[in-house]
Amino acid sequence: MANTGTETLQYQHEDFGLYISCDSLESSRKKLLNTYSQRGLSFSDIPLNELKVEVGGCSLLTDSEGPFSVPFFFENRQYWFEIEFENHVDSGSATVNHKHKLLDQSFTLNPRRNVLQAMINFGNDVGKCEFSISYTVDGVKKSLPVIFNVLATKMVQHQDLAQMNQKIDSTYPLWRYSISGKTTQYQGKSRRHSEKFELFWLAQIERLFDDLEQGLKRVLLAPHNRLQSFTVHQKLDRINKKLNSKQQEHARELVKSKRLNTRMQLTHQRLNVDTPENRFIKMVLQVTKKNLSKIIKGIATDKGSSVSTSFMELLSLWQGKIARFSQHQLWQEVGSYDGVYGESKVLQQGTGYPKVYKNWQQLKYYLNGTKGDAQLSIKSIADIYEVWCFLEVKSIIESLGFEEQKKSISTLKKVQFEKQFPKDEMAAAFVFVRSSDGVVIELAHEPSFTPKGKTNRTWLANQRPDIVLRVTLTNQESFLILFDAKYRIDTSQFKEHDGVPEDALNQMHRYRDAIIHQQELQHERPFKSRPVMGAFAFYPGFFNKQEIGGNPYDEAINEIGIGAFALLPSEGASHGHNVWLRHYLQKKLGHIKAQTTYAKPKGNDYYFVEDASRISPYGMRSVRHHGLTMIAPVNEIDRSSDYLKKARTGTLTHYHTKLMATNRQNIHRNIIREIRYLLLTVRDEMSDDFQYGKYLYRVESVKLVPRKDIPSSITGKEEDSSDTSSFWLFTFSSSPVLLSQAFRKPYAEHFQFKLTKVQYLDQISQWEGVTGSLQLYTELDENW
Repeated sequence: MANTGTETLQYQHEDFGLYISCDSLESSRKKLLNTYSQRGLSFSDIPLNELKVEVGGCSLLTDSEGPFSVPFFFENRQYWFEIEFENHVDSGSATVNHKHKLLDQSFTLNPRRNVLQAMINFGNDVGKCEFSISYTVDGVKKSLPVIFNVLATKMVQHQDLAQMNQKIDSTYPLWRYSISGKTTQYQGKSRRHSEKFELFWLAQIERLFDDLEQGLKRVLLAPHNRLQSFTVHQKLDRINKKLNSKQQEHARELVKSKRLNTRMQLTHQRLNVDTPENRFIKMVLQVTKKNLSKIIKGIATDKGSSVSTSFMELLSLWQGKIARFSQHQLWQEVGSYDGVYGESKVLQQGTGYPKVYKNWQQLKYYLNGTKGDAQLSIKSIADIYEVWCFLEVKSIIESLGFEEQKKSISTLKKVQFEKQFPKDEMAAAFVFVRSSDGVVIELAHEPSFTPKGKTNRTWLANQRPDIVLRVTLTNQESFLILFDAKYRIDTSQFKEHDGVPEDALNQMHRYRDAIIHQQELQHERPFKSRPVMGAFAFYPGFFNKQEIGGNPYDEAINEIGIGAFALLPSEGASHGHNVWLRHYLQKKLGHIKAQTTYAKPKGNDYYFVEDASRISPYGMRSVRHHGLTMIAPVNEIDRSSDYLKKARTGTLTHYHTKLMATNRQNIHRNIIREIRYLLLTVRDEMSDDFQYGKYLYRVESVKLVPRKDIPSSITGKEEDSSDTSSFWLFTFSSSPVLLSQAFRKPYAEHFQFKLTKVQYLDQISQWEGVTGSLQLYTELDENW
């Protein structure tokens, strides 16, 4: 059945017809329009050069033969190209040439119809695509360029991509350039880099070679020369030129004195091509030939190169032309270049020399002064988005009071002219330290966790999250927070908001479960635990004013430590695009309250008490401090004598206290559920100034229940059937242990408790002694 939803562009040339087809593009246009409308923009705001589709300078028409005015080429769409040649075109001569191997080899020739055909998906490569249609007519070679722009649907390309590039260039100035890609982008002026970078030079020679070649041809046809004086010494019988009167007089004296073998000094003038300008041209040829040879050799030795055969042939053609120019006999009379002395009018005004001089300046300084004419292949926009997200996390960390202490790499690794990140564990890392609390953060891009790892490892397969934060506390405990940048959007997950694809969330679960921490123990096997406190995806969703709305993934982030953050650049100095991510990292890592004031440092225990970090397998519990003991007073006010008697004789079966009371001391619910022992203090007489704790109870269970559900036999006080406030109810498992020494606490009607470990009870005998390292959870500054 025919597909009636196909859209087609067509162009008719005297030698061929070009047809480009794609299934209905309405969904892509709607995505793009939605992206633009969220920023208050429309299709009319798309730069006109991004909408043009041209063949040999002429615009294509739609299948209805109307003018082309809406976007047609999008990322991640399949396009069918068909180039049908007329009968007078030499059969089998047609080819399509492009730098990238995939596009160059995609076109196949149907010899029966003399048609070139290809199915092309540009993936995440956006920007300008240009390939040439080459063929011969009666043995005469012809070539026409096809030019169009591939648009991104998830961002405002001319705004967002420019901001991403700017941020990446400030930290990794050469990383985003590629030797070949499906598309290219205008680079414009750039700062001159002290480091040589062959891709810049290659981009320039592509643009300038024809002009440079014309200049060199003119130089060789009319080389600059100068009339120069030469001095020689010749015998009288060898002189064959007319002498001046003074020289004639000197010759007669030599003959008269019979000194015929004496040499006379003669000076004459002739034209000479050994000029500074010609030496300059000779140097240009030598350097250009050397650079082309280096690039061709580098590409040829790279087995995984994406450079097409046609582009290699073009480079070889250029190299051959430069070699022929440099072998011209003219250069045998020209010396070595040692600089141009002062301003040369020949280089400014001579025939051919200005072209070569101007092109050399642009080659020498790469992209400086090119006025935006140079184009370079750029890495996939998905890769650019990933590195930009990495640098966004870096910026947020620095805003939280962390200072950069170390950068494990000063330059990126160079692989076949391109800059790449190392692939070792925690490679490409920045190390930050916060002076207020001594917390250390290592930020790494694509670290590798493998079965060969020592501290953090995997068992079955390698795992490489895009962004990893390793947080090390002052007690040397550490944990990981992972991020993975996904240049994809799922519009079906939420009705009104952009979401991240489901498989990206599944990958976060995989990372958290696959990476295992090994703690080395003496005489024992390593103790295994999961070091990943949270794993989150980044996606290019746009949410206007994140500070007002809530992250649709907040619930999952808080409950299980898995979720996503929408992240796109903001115009100007606004940070509205990263509010949700910033708030999460502030909550997790702490932050500066004012410009010069730090928030109160968080205790080491703070990072390990959230729900998301304490999810254990069914039937198991996560315990941070084994033997956690609560020292608390018995509330004696309005209690029955029977209840007080049980408290004094160690025969209580339960204990209760308000949830509000534990919240008041900022103790998280998970900590209360971790309590395994209770030391209860009570006065022997109602007139005493001190309470005494003589019995240590073992806790069987801890529950939160409404006050009305706790019977008076447990509370020692009549229950209020209307009281629904939450109380902690501790149930004891057996008879308590009688302590060898009673614990003493000053009596106070105000309820206050302390937490310690059961093994510390031998070291303390009174309330004031439970302090310092003997007291746990004292530095939590959040109300849970």
